[in-house]
Amino acid sequence: MSMKLNLADCLLAMGRRFQELGRDYDARQVLGKLGNLRQLPAAVAEETQVRLAEMDLKHQRFRRARRHLTAALAHQPDNARYHYLLAGALNSDHRADPQRAMEHYRRSLELDPKQPLCLGEYGLLALTLGKSEEGLDALRRAVDLAPDDPEVVGNLVEGLREEGQLDEARRVLRVALFRNSRDARFHKLRNDFEFAQLRQDQENQRLAGRAGADRSGPVLLPFIRPDPPTTPGRAGRKVVRRDTGSPAGGPHLLRHGRRRDPRRHAQ
Repeated sequence: MSMKLNLADCLLAMGRRFQELGRDYDARQVLGKLGNLRQLPAAVAEETQVRLAEMDLKHQRFRRARRHLTAALAHQPDNARYHYLLAGALNSDHRADPQRAMEHYRRSLELDPKQPLCLGEYGLLALTLGKSEEGLDALRRAVDLAPDDPEVVGNLVEGLREEGQLDEARRVLRVALFRNSRDARFHKLRNDFEFAQLRQDQENQRLAGRAGADRSGPVLLPFIRPDPPTTPGRAGRKVVRRDTGSPAGGPHLLRHGRRRDPRRHAQ
């Protein structure tokens, strides 16, 4: 038993080291072997499952990540971080159920309310599901907790723009830029917001123009030139070519143009 514990500890330490170095393939090989061992200490089994889930999330293998996180939650069901990671795995996979993601976001925030990133993802998902008030409230709380985090501020700006609350979105950007005037990430947030709004305005104008065209009938676009008018009296006139006919050749003509006499030819 002691030898098995030493082996488990060595494999876990090796897998942990590989993961820290960014060697995910080697880490997964080692931790995968460790995960297949039976009767592991609970702490070793739990960390193994969580580390495998982290690498699966990194490489967008969401189904595998959900399986490992479910196993980790079996060891520690009240871990806020595990619920947050599982919610992210569900939220990132279009084949998964977004309602389940909402449940795990809520559970994570019940266990630890001060999670800005969790609040931001939860808020954006709530907006997607049509829960505007709940979503914006979560996004605002996230900014209150981390006003200098560009990702958190960007989530709120995005949510406000999607809900059409442009004045508040611009106010949030002004405050963030005032607090972080030398941070290029916040300047990029403002530029991205203005560009997205410009694109939206152009799209709205295009749709409005198309709707007007449908109501008023066909419209001649300004870059299409109409055909020039035809001269009166010449339209539809048939052109007759007056080519000089050439004498038809054949056996009925002589060399000097005289007609053959069939009876003479027969003799």
